[in-house]
Amino acid sequence: MDIQALFGLSIVMSFVAFGLVMKLYIWPRLRALERNDALVALVLPHTFRFVGLAFLVPGVVSPSLPQAFAASAAYGDLVAAILAIASTIALWRHVIVPLLLITHGLIFWLLVRPKR
Repeated sequence: MDIQALFGLSIVMSFVAFGLVMKLYIWPRLRALERNDALVALVLPHTFRFVGLAFLVPGVVSPSLPQAFAASAAYGDLVAAILAIASTIALWRHVIVPLLLITHGLIFWLLVRPKR
């Protein structure tokens, strides 16, 4: 079988498998939770996105991986993890609008970063 087809098939099978896990085990429990508690359960796995920093560790990825991609992927994942942590804390403490907390953080980040 063609390598592209095998790769595509593995992606499709991954979606099917995780879809089944979600439908059979996760979604029934999420539906029973209060909204904020369900959101915490969905946001919490994103707190592990700091793993993307491994793109910057020599020897972990191929040296042929473009540095521009590695850096943007690594730091983008780190920002996503930090925002997920902030969202989790906000939801856990029942802050009414965690989105506002995150947008405030992004506003401050835009204000402190150097102009292009």
